[in-house]
Amino acid sequence: MGRSPQSLTIRGYNIGARKGARMQSGLANPCGPPFLLRITCLAALTTLLSGWSTCNALFVFNSCPGSVPQPQITSLSPNTIPGGAESSPLIVNGSSFVPQSQIIWNGSALQTTFMDSHHLQTAITQQTFGSLGARAGATVEISVESPASAPVFGCPNGGSSATLILAIN
Repeated sequence: MGRSPQSLTIRGYNIGARKGARMQSGLANPCGPPFLLRITCLAALTTLLSGWSTCNALFVFNSCPGSVPQPQITSLSPNTIPGGAESSPLIVNGSSFVPQSQIIWNGSALQTTFMDSHHLQTAITQQTFGSLGARAGATVEISVESPASAPVFGCPNGGSSATLILAIN
């Protein structure tokens, strides 16, 4: 789950209060976009004007434990369904789905079966058409929502996917 701590040691010769060892490193943040980490190591004592000085820094990346990723949808299967069918399966393909993710039909949650982190499934029935107001010749907006968890600073926290259009024949 978490990663072991990473250690960084900077050693420099003749590092004093007005001199410094500077290092710039691009470390990848496992929870989001890369960030640039700037480390400045200055000796605090002016008596260390000669000799070796060492500065240690410790970084811990926990890979966003407990956070829920924002779902992404890429396609619907099928992307059209017959309006007169008793029941039609609908599979939403994408990524970052969790067992609590729900398929959303024009803003209303449908009973959803979690298949895996890339697939969710629901059944579109005549009751779905009747209760959610769709008919043959119409289109429906389909998205996925994942519930938020306790916030983890700098990490994704659930949310809604983009919307895809499902056509009803």
